[in-house]
Amino acid sequence: MKKVLLLGAGYANLSLIKALDKSVFSKAEFTLISQTKFHYLSVLLHEVVSGFKKEQVLFDINELLPPQVQFIEDTIVEIKEKEVLTQNSTYLYDILVVGLGFQSDTFGIEGIKEHAFPIINYHSALSLNEKITERILDYKKGDNTALHFIVCGGGFSGVELIASLAEELPKRCMALGVETKDITLTCVEAMPNILPMFSNNLVNIASTYLQSLGIHLATACKILQCEKDGIIVEENGQKRKINASLIIWTAGVKGNEVIQNSSFFTQARSKVEVNAYLQPINQKNNMNNIFILGDCAALKDPLSGRFYPPTAQIAAKQGKYLARVLEAKLENQAFDTEFSYEAQGTICSLGAKNAVGVLGKKELKGKIALWLKHLVEARWRFVLQGIKGIFH
Repeated sequence: MKKVLLLGAGYANLSLIKALDKSVFSKAEFTLISQTKFHYLSVLLHEVVSGFKKEQVLFDINELLPPQVQFIEDTIVEIKEKEVLTQNSTYLYDILVVGLGFQSDTFGIEGIKEHAFPIINYHSALSLNEKITERILDYKKGDNTALHFIVCGGGFSGVELIASLAEELPKRCMALGVETKDITLTCVEAMPNILPMFSNNLVNIASTYLQSLGIHLATACKILQCEKDGIIVEENGQKRKINASLIIWTAGVKGNEVIQNSSFFTQARSKVEVNAYLQPINQKNNMNNIFILGDCAALKDPLSGRFYPPTAQIAAKQGKYLARVLEAKLENQAFDTEFSYEAQGTICSLGAKNAVGVLGKKELKGKIALWLKHLVEARWRFVLQGIKGIFH
């Protein structure tokens, strides 16, 4: 019986598993390997950092998988032809599906690895949450600069994070008997505006709201260096330092380090370029039995010629598509339908009470945008666990 090996338990592979016809499980041995026994909602990790949510974003993988899929908790080290090496073993495959998550990209900026903290997974988000508590307690002991925080990056992740921090940090301070007057939250963005993927209208709405929350927007600021107590930026041709006790990095991501560490692949920024069937291209070896989804896949939009940005939405779509491919492959049937993708909508939360976004060509703001974002999240919870998942 053929061995189908799935790497990673994110949106892509879980969407794939949930979309497979049950009859397929009798035609191959399915094994899923992940370094943690939980699937986490990566789109909500900023709320774990701020303290708005915690275990609510976690789902036990064993409760999500059908009994025909074997789950192994292990750390993947390297991918080779016909086998995958982990910390504890080696696993053979006839068909391989790579759905591993992202890692932070520092773009070679000095000091980022040493002094800034990325949000890569649930554990890194929880660690940042704990560091925030430490800073609050430092302030309580007399360090008046302990509540100066910087979020590097004014894209989706950075904006959603700093908005949530603006709402939750005062609550956490008051719960620990700490005054809030010295809280300073700064979002640093190299582009002229935050959220550059949106129209000027939505950018202005978001910027005005964030500033009403007390957030400083340092746009058109290029980060030159990161130090223990702040960052050096270039603004209007001049260098200046923005001080902080905690620096959070959301300014860039790339594919998983496993891809980078696997000489089997030809890759760039830990991503592998794939064709419209999600199979690796421009490789030294034939890889017709390998599929790459999500953060590690570099897939071009045939209309624009540009690579699609990695999102949970496209990862889930890729997983659902690949279910049809694998069903045909395991039945020895031809499958010539290419993967196609059109974003259904893009919503950026601005804390728990506001959001901006686009649905089709329509711009949304306020409660309607926020409701739509919650609806999308609920829909994924339903995919995972049905009605039970919605109320998870």
